[in-house]
Amino acid sequence: MPMLYEIEGKQLFKENKIPTPLFKAYTDSSSILQFAEEIGSNVMMAKAQALIGKRGKAGLIRKVSSDEAEEYIQSILGRDHGGKPVEIVMLEQLLEIETEYYLAVMLDNESGKYLIIASPRGGVDIEEVAENYPDEIFKKYLPISVEPFPYMFVDLGKKLGFEAKTLTSFTSIMTKMINMAKKRDLTLVEINPLVLTPDKQIIAADSKVVIDGNSDYRQADLASLKSQRARHTDLEFEADEAGISYVQLDGVIGIISGGAGLAMATCDILEFFGSSPANFLDVGGGADETKIEKSLEILSRQDIKGIFVNFFAGITRCDDVAQGIINASKKFEIKVPIVIRLVGTNDKEGIQILEENGIKAYGEMEPAARKIIELVKGGN
Repeated sequence: MPMLYEIEGKQLFKENKIPTPLFKAYTDSSSILQFAEEIGSNVMMAKAQALIGKRGKAGLIRKVSSDEAEEYIQSILGRDHGGKPVEIVMLEQLLEIETEYYLAVMLDNESGKYLIIASPRGGVDIEEVAENYPDEIFKKYLPISVEPFPYMFVDLGKKLGFEAKTLTSFTSIMTKMINMAKKRDLTLVEINPLVLTPDKQIIAADSKVVIDGNSDYRQADLASLKSQRARHTDLEFEADEAGISYVQLDGVIGIISGGAGLAMATCDILEFFGSSPANFLDVGGGADETKIEKSLEILSRQDIKGIFVNFFAGITRCDDVAQGIINASKKFEIKVPIVIRLVGTNDKEGIQILEENGIKAYGEMEPAARKIIELVKGGN
C-alpha cells in the first residue's frame, strides 16, 4: 500500500479541485523570495516531505520567515527521518485557523464499502480522539458502486457544526474526495487537519494518500512517482536482504507473522480494536529460528510500544518460532511487552519452550490482540 508524500497528495487535491494552501517543492533553497511574493507574505510553513509520521515532533515542520527559510531548508535536506534522508522540503502558505477538523475516506475491506470518518477534533492523532472523545467521531459507509452527491453528506456536515455556506463547501469536498478515491484507486484519503479559516473558507491543510498497490497499470503517473525514488527505509532494505517482507508503517504495535494474509489480518484486528500496526512483517513459509530472530532484531530498532507475534503455522514450525523468540530476547534489548499467538505445526512444543522461559502463548488471535493493546495502553 504505497503512500504519497504530502505534497503529492495535495497535487491530487488540486487536480480534483479540493482547496489547499499555496505550496511549492524545494530540493534546494533557491527562489524563496519569489514564493513569498506569490503568497503575499514573509511568513510561511516549511515541511520536510517524509513517508513516516511525527515530523512535527522531529522538528521537520516549522513556521519560518523568508529570511530564515533558506537556512532552515538547508538544515532539513539530507536529515534522517525514519531511516531515510529528507530529499524534498515543501514551503506552504501559512493559514489563519478558526477550527480544525479530521476527515478521511478509506476502503473498508470487511464491508467492501468506503468508510468515511469525520471529527470536529482535528490536528491530533485520530487514535487519541477515539480514546478520549469517542462521541466526537462520526462514521458513514458508502457502497463503492454508488455515485456520491453532496446531499448525501449534509447530515455528516451538520454533526461537525457546519452551516449554510460552510456546509455547502464541506459536502462538495466530501464528494470530491470519494470521486478522487475511485478515479485514482486510492485506499485512503485523509485530511488532518481540514481547516476552517476566519473568512469561512474550508481548506485541506494536510494530506495523507495511500494508493492501491495493484493499480499501477491503471495509474501510470502515480506508479512513476513511486519508481522515481527508493521507497525503502534502511530497515526495509535490511529485511529484504534477509528474505523477510517488511513495510514500516506509522502505528505503535510491531507485528511478526507467517504469511501475507495473516499479516494483513493482524494489522486489521489491531485497527479494529482501536490501536495501529507499526509495520507489516511476513517471515514467509518455512521460516526458521534465524528469521524469527532477525525479525525481532528489526523491531527492537523501531520506535514501538509493543510487539504482537501471530502464527498459524503450516510449513513453519511453532517450536522454531518459539526458539527464535527466546534467542532474540537474550541477544537484543527488547524493552516493550510481547504477546504471542501460536497455533499449528508443533504448537505444543513451541508453547512448552515459551512457558519454560516464563512466556505465555495464546491459542486464539482475538484475545491475544486485545492483550497487547491493553499492555500498550498501560494495563497489566
